[in-house]
Amino acid sequence: MYRTTVIRKARSPLTLFLFENSNLLPSAFRCQSSLNFKDTLLLPQTKFPHKINFNKRRDRDRTIEIDSKFEELYSAQLNRDSSLVYTLHDGPPYANGNVHLGHAVNKILKDITTRFHLLSRKKIHYVPGWDCHGLPIELKVMKENESLVSADSKLHLRKRAFDFSQKTKKEQMNSFLKWGLVADWKNSYFTCDPNYVVQQLKTFQDLYEKGLVFRDFKPVYWSPKNRTSLAEAELEYNSNHISCSIYIKFEVQNCPDFIKDAIGPGSKLNVLIWTTTPWTLPANQAVCYSTEKRYCVVFCKMKNEFYLIAEETMSVLEKVRKSPLHVLKSFEGSLLKDVAYIHPIYNGRICPLLPGHHVTMDKGTGLVHMAPNHGFDDFIVAQKQNLQLDECIIDEEGCYTSEAGKEFDRKYALDDGNAYILERLKDQIVYSEEYVHSYPYDWRSKTPLIIRSSYQWFIDVHQIRDKAISCLQNVNVIPPHFKKSFQIQLETAPQWCISRQRSWGVPFPVFYDPIHHKPIVHRLLTDHLCSLIKSNGIHCWWEMDSKQLFPALLKKQLNIQDADYQKSCDIMDIWFDSGLSWNCALPDPKVSDICIEGIDQMRGWFYSSLITSVALGEKAPYKSIMFHGFVTDSNGRKMSKSEGNVVSPDDILSGNKKSGIPSYGVDVLRWWIAAHACHSENTPLKNQILEECSQSIDKMRNVLKFLLGSLSNFESEYVTDVSKFRALDLYMLHKTLQFSQKINDYYGNLQYKNVAKEILNFVSNDVSSFYCALIKDRLYCDGATSLERQHCQVVLSMVLNSLIRSLAPICPHLSSEVLLHHPDKQLAKQNVFLCRFPCLDTLVQNTIFPAFFKTAIEIRETILKSEIKTLNQQLVINCSPVLSDHLEKVNMNMENASGLTELYQVSEVFINKSPKDVKESSSLKGNIKELGENGDYSLTFAENKMGKCPRCRLYKSISSSSLCDRCARVINLYNTNSVKINKC
Repeated sequence: MYRTTVIRKARSPLTLFLFENSNLLPSAFRCQSSLNFKDTLLLPQTKFPHKINFNKRRDRDRTIEIDSKFEELYSAQLNRDSSLVYTLHDGPPYANGNVHLGHAVNKILKDITTRFHLLSRKKIHYVPGWDCHGLPIELKVMKENESLVSADSKLHLRKRAFDFSQKTKKEQMNSFLKWGLVADWKNSYFTCDPNYVVQQLKTFQDLYEKGLVFRDFKPVYWSPKNRTSLAEAELEYNSNHISCSIYIKFEVQNCPDFIKDAIGPGSKLNVLIWTTTPWTLPANQAVCYSTEKRYCVVFCKMKNEFYLIAEETMSVLEKVRKSPLHVLKSFEGSLLKDVAYIHPIYNGRICPLLPGHHVTMDKGTGLVHMAPNHGFDDFIVAQKQNLQLDECIIDEEGCYTSEAGKEFDRKYALDDGNAYILERLKDQIVYSEEYVHSYPYDWRSKTPLIIRSSYQWFIDVHQIRDKAISCLQNVNVIPPHFKKSFQIQLETAPQWCISRQRSWGVPFPVFYDPIHHKPIVHRLLTDHLCSLIKSNGIHCWWEMDSKQLFPALLKKQLNIQDADYQKSCDIMDIWFDSGLSWNCALPDPKVSDICIEGIDQMRGWFYSSLITSVALGEKAPYKSIMFHGFVTDSNGRKMSKSEGNVVSPDDILSGNKKSGIPSYGVDVLRWWIAAHACHSENTPLKNQILEECSQSIDKMRNVLKFLLGSLSNFESEYVTDVSKFRALDLYMLHKTLQFSQKINDYYGNLQYKNVAKEILNFVSNDVSSFYCALIKDRLYCDGATSLERQHCQVVLSMVLNSLIRSLAPICPHLSSEVLLHHPDKQLAKQNVFLCRFPCLDTLVQNTIFPAFFKTAIEIRETILKSEIKTLNQQLVINCSPVLSDHLEKVNMNMENASGLTELYQVSEVFINKSPKDVKESSSLKGNIKELGENGDYSLTFAENKMGKCPRCRLYKSISSSSLCDRCARVINLYNTNSVKINKC
């Protein structure tokens, strides 16, 4: 056995004499109760607060924003010397009420993204926007003033809606600013701005001239409650909707001979259909079958009737009827082409059986009742078969018109109209039951919709579908599996209805001739309206009469007669409004680097933006899109006003006693979002989660305070040749570099949850409980000019700067506050996102990563697991020569102590290169697997007989009444050379 680490350096004869004769020691060296060695320690010193009182957090956040010039950052970064620009396009939030946590998740995720790219020395282009038109705002205004419901009040309603949206926009902006968002607030866009409206009208004209916009009589989703058409993005599906489903028979009028032979002469054959919308039966025009399936005639003994059904549906029907069916004849569906039946309500009307592409066997009887004006697939079949489609018997309020018959007039289709149908047709209904299924609802009124044909304006999605799908392939979708869902959305989407029968929105620049009601659309007319809007404002379409909007001179230019043309009363879909924001808010080439929105925007803003961009420019308006989930409460329910489980972001910022939420401040709000908001998954919010986030921030503040305090007397010129650093210091530098690189990768891939996890892990494990815990002795007790102390300060400086940069996108307030207390006065004067930190890559690029240090750490883990109190222990390591070489390298470049004693926190370390002792020793054993058979080791501890130094508390003194060599030397310098010591 031999000793490789000498803890006590050789003392001079004078030093030995003084320690052996303590009564002769200078007063500074004697261990008297009057001497306070604490004053001689270089303890951390900083004014950075560890904790901030809950009640003062919001005020402190605001102070940091002012001191760090948050509001000036956007304009300042535009002036930086960089050709790289990162563009984030803001999907406009709706200006119809107070902000909620969904807004916070969305906006803060965007802000984290742009701030990371600011740190990457890029300029950012981020113009925030607001969606200001539409039904929700209109309904709120009408609720406040019922007199605005009348048609004569449209102009007054619009002006009130405009004022409401502008007020809400300002309130939401103030909330966004509290969250520390950096954006071009001075040039934000909103969809009711005159310039935006003019641009939208011109875009409509462009699409019309391309043949991509048309007007037609087609079925659309219709809200009887709000008397307007709706797009798919405006639907909600109620999975608990209850309908009355019925099996109903229609008598066949001309039974084919091959069936007559099977049922016998004089017998009646009935077409059996299944429907969940009995209210549509008056509009029935045909029954569809599949030419690719087999059908059969069955006899129902219970009813003593013959039914025509699809073979595949017979077993289900038997189960429903609880009665066996007897097959009399089976045949191909194509043989039904000439069969007709008597209309169930209008007996004098004969209707055909027609082939239909949409007929399936999963539900019903394989024979589908067809009401073309109340079904999308029905309408397509009816068009091919030239059926009558220009009349709908359901009006805007969802009631039957007189065309349905006097007995139906003004009955509400979904209520008393449906009940009347069931009663009237009770003799033809074979079976009925309540049916619970998913059904489309109006997203605002929460009431069921109907499908109803009416004259509407559409974007011809069919023409651009393939190009849109092709463009989507070049878009980076996060998470990736959503790309397939988005593609299916594009493949199956119907024609996009862009007209609404409301008041608060952008008008169609269209007039209709008084006789045939054909639309007059022309660029001269659109340009004239744009000119009027610029000079008179966005309400001029409602303020001016037809002669002003469509003057005689303009009619003459269009070569049409000067007649009393009717102006369009429709407004454009708000998804069309916001879907054009890329054209109004983005610089050329009108493509953003990224868009970040909730998962519901796949069929909303992401869809409308893609469709309009492909239609106008044959390209996607974004390079990447990212989806995030909704916020859920402690019970896992989505937060919504209707549920009454909404938590305001202000509750987290400033506290809410009623909800039991203290004032956490903006750092906790942003950390919660970064740590818990995940791609496409919902973000949970509980008081416990907020408290954990607050504790995480406090833990990081504590470590940051230690780092700042430990660098209070640090000078950057201390940085020298890092190859002379201890192995522990080199290891920590490389760990910090690895941490920074991993953080950059996570940020670059928008994996903010992993960023938060990695930061907390690095702070807690690598920085706090590992490096800082191990170097406190030389940091506190070494002399101010000690090279080894300066070396660890270099490491701490790099760790601090790396943490500031890593935290900055998520917690700009915390990072800015740390920078304000930074010992480097030049850095302290700058904004985190504009300053240049010393480059860690440059510092360690020429040093070899101390791989041998990992073996020493594995032995440390064995010691920690043993729970042995090691400070006054001598450690003997029995190991192989290979492992010994690794351990000896850890001791290199030391001045006052062994690298292993520092790592293992023991008083002395001895290494024995005897493999025999490894196998025979009964001490702690282990194996470094990476070294194979040469990785065996055993550890033996023995109590150290040396005294505990009264200054550094290490067992390195001759006796407990005397200082160790290092402390004696520091005290001597302290007294004789007046070395400045930072006091606690």
